[in-house]
Amino acid sequence: MITLVLITGVLISIAVFLYNQYVFHQRDIHEIALNQQSNIGQSRQEDETAVYRNNLVPIGMPLATGLSIRQGFKLRNGNLRDIWSVVMTQKNHDARLRFISADDDELVYDIDHLNGIFKRLVEYLESIGCKKIGIAVPVYTFHGFVTTMACWSHGLTAYTFNRLPRTQCDVDVLIVDESQLRFAEMFQYKKIIVVSKDQSAQYPSQDVVNWSSIGDLDSVRDDNYEYKYDPSYDDVIPLVDTFNFQSFSYTHQNFVSSIASIIRTLPLGQEFGRETLLIGYEDSTINYWPKILAILLYGGSVIIGSTSNKSFSTAIETYSPTILSVDSTFASGHFSSIVTKSQSTFQAWKLHRAIHLLSQGVFSTNASLKEYENLRIVYVGSTSPDNELSSLQLTTMRALFGCRVICERFLEGAIGAILSTNFYDYRVFSNDRLINRGTGSLSLELKLYKSGTYDISKRHGELCIRGFTIGRPVNQQDLALAIERGERVGSEGWMPTRITGKFGTDGCFYEDV
Repeated sequence: MITLVLITGVLISIAVFLYNQYVFHQRDIHEIALNQQSNIGQSRQEDETAVYRNNLVPIGMPLATGLSIRQGFKLRNGNLRDIWSVVMTQKNHDARLRFISADDDELVYDIDHLNGIFKRLVEYLESIGCKKIGIAVPVYTFHGFVTTMACWSHGLTAYTFNRLPRTQCDVDVLIVDESQLRFAEMFQYKKIIVVSKDQSAQYPSQDVVNWSSIGDLDSVRDDNYEYKYDPSYDDVIPLVDTFNFQSFSYTHQNFVSSIASIIRTLPLGQEFGRETLLIGYEDSTINYWPKILAILLYGGSVIIGSTSNKSFSTAIETYSPTILSVDSTFASGHFSSIVTKSQSTFQAWKLHRAIHLLSQGVFSTNASLKEYENLRIVYVGSTSPDNELSSLQLTTMRALFGCRVICERFLEGAIGAILSTNFYDYRVFSNDRLINRGTGSLSLELKLYKSGTYDISKRHGELCIRGFTIGRPVNQQDLALAIERGERVGSEGWMPTRITGKFGTDGCFYEDV
């Protein structure tokens, strides 16, 4: 009997050992790498931490500042016109841009068609003497998107507004929805272009025209994009974005640095290709442009919509995208609905097993649902600690979607994510009062500054950022305040974010809830 017990014990020990070895060798990334996700400076000033960088950017080496476009024997950062030039030169004829509208009208365009639309729009705007283009319709709509891209691909400045301006703005033309025309007419714009369902609608004032007056955009196609680089192009401000009546200007370097950071953050073998990106959002447009442009740059297709649109919820099943990028509010609601779908006993067992493997660092698709089989990456973006999924919920989402989930933290006044979690980080934390935000953008440096009662010696304080994706306040009072706040945390380009939290021993930033 004793011999049998000993043999059983030995066999169990061997089985456990072999299982642990299997798990160890199946991990996507070594545990040491997850515990050292940042490069940390050797010194620090009083009342602040050392400088932290993403471990892909060593201390002393330059941050990601652009796309390293080759011109002769020199490399340059590039600009938005370069990006569209690459899209046109190396275009994928199967790539499409699709808009999900509230009234279920499907608008789909290929690259040559878009290029023709951009050209026609710019010809019209120049014919009426307009160079500063105000866009007060959502950029996830056809009219907002093509106008913004037309400006960028032809050297004009786009002024985007998530709400109709309350005062006269420094723009030549303002594009508005018909429902807001009455308010827009209170100000003196050279021209107001009205987006109306009635394409034959006319207006009493000669300064107010229907979008349809631009001409027939359904039949315009152009496979040629005329572009020759001029260094002066880099100096043009491509975008002034006003979100909730606060305006920031963004340079070409801001854009290309953010795009480069997204591209370079993905591990070898997991880079963008001719993907299909489904992107939906309700907050600031500036958070999502870099991802859209990165996908177009690689010959992919993009589907754009608002997450508040009812049809967006079914878009994943309808279009089978490989990449999904949504805000945390939508992700939280959608997560609840998919968990409800997977309540059978067998599915629950598979889900439990997949979550266990993921928490051990082993990627598993055993519990993935069929409707998400094409998904490769899900980006979940947030602008605050509200409506956040817990680390367990995120791992459950990875198991049910059968894909990687990357969480991003956005900040007003910066392009793209300032922080994002590691592609291979599936860890489950017991303390959800701190949200794992991962490490900084490859175009940014981070530090914490002493704030309130937080103990800076324990790496707990206010997050500050410095780098190449930060915009510039347009209003002089806002600019003076930004400079003053920067001086409070040591100046030298540092921007306080009002985000508090701590750096973990793994190099990740954990935001206070």
